[in-house]
Order: sequence, then structure tokens, then C-alpha cells
Amino acid sequence: MTKTNRSTWQYLSIAVLALSASACFEDSGDDSAAASDSGLTVSIENPNASQIDTTDTSISLAGSAVSDTAIESISWTNDRGGSGIANSTANWVASSTADWQSGNISLQLGSNTIIVSATDVDGKSSTDKLTVNRESTGAGSATLSWNPPNQRTDGTALTNLAGYRIFYGRLSETYDYQITINNPGVVTYVVEGLVPGDWHFVAAAFDSAGLESDYSNEVTRQIL
Repeated sequence: MTKTNRSTWQYLSIAVLALSASACFEDSGDDSAAASDSGLTVSIENPNASQIDTTDTSISLAGSAVSDTAIESISWTNDRGGSGIANSTANWVASSTADWQSGNISLQLGSNTIIVSATDVDGKSSTDKLTVNRESTGAGSATLSWNPPNQRTDGTALTNLAGYRIFYGRLSETYDYQITINNPGVVTYVVEGLVPGDWHFVAAAFDSAGLESDYSNEVTRQIL
């Protein structure tokens, strides 16, 4: 975005104090099972993907295990917390409760890496992994805060500060959106309606004559 009537004011200092974000994503991909020892393989088959995105608070897992000897156990762990065992061996369902058919594994916001592990009576082991990105529903937001300038770059006092403008966009140094704040006393602003992804923000001050400062430093925040 092209800016006009810039003054020679000092740069503003801007920093993000807090963020909250949410979004919806679609299913992403391919299934990949990994056998750690020959003769034993465990596979996550439902969902049939190596990574998925969901707004659900839990997920059900099911799959199969094959070994040239008897399978002793199948278990799962979530790197965001939680673990459990499966209700069978050859065709298993993972669950975090005593109700094997529920198959509900709790998910935390953000990335959850769930690893299913199988062992057989000979001590062989195999694992398969699923990454689940849990996102909240709705749009994200970013809270911006800055220090108001009190002088111009030539050292003279700034006595007619009139407000601020926030510029932001999806690409660094390319700002497609603008918010004008006609109140010099406001030093915190919540930018709402942000879709998932990286967003880049700068701010500028302007005086009562319409002269505008240079951009502040750019800050980047990821909206999940």
C-alpha cells in the first residue's frame, strides 16, 4: 500500500502482547505406516492419512497389526498428553476410556502427534504415526500494542498527535488492509477476523495536519 504525506517523525515501537486464534482446515493427506522390525507391522487405517486437520475435541483411531508371531499389545500416546491401549490385536481400536468402542482420544489445540505402538511375544515392535492439527472454530485475532511518539526525528516536540494507522497483510512488507484510529490515547488494538496463516503488522502515527510517520518495525504472528 502506497503512503503519502509522510513526516520525519521517529519510528513507533510496536509489539504484540497476546494472541488468540482459531480456524477450520481440511483433510491433508496420505497414510504412512512404519515398521521398526521385520515381521511386525502396525497401521493406522482410520483415519487413512498421515496428517489431518479438525475442529473436533477428540478423535477415534482404528487399524490393523500383522506379525509372524502372536501380537502381545498395542498402545498409543499423544505428545500433547494422554495414552491408552487398544481393544484387540489384529484389528484394533484405540481408546482412552474403558469403553473400547468409543475410541475417543482427546485433542489439544494445535498439533497433536499420536503414535500407535505394537509389540509381539518375541519382543519385536512397530509404530505408526498420525499428526492431528486441532483448530478452533471462527476467526482469529491479534492484539497489538505500541508506544506513542512524543517528538519528531529533528528533536522537536510532537504536540499535535492525532492518531494511528495499522497496516497488515498476509505477505511481509505487503499490507492490503488498513485500520485508522482517530484517538492518540489508544495504544492497544485488537485486529479481528484473521484467517489462519501468517499475518504481518506495522503501525504509523499521524498528526492533526495529516502528516504521517514512517512504518514501525514489522511484527509477524501465526494465526492457527
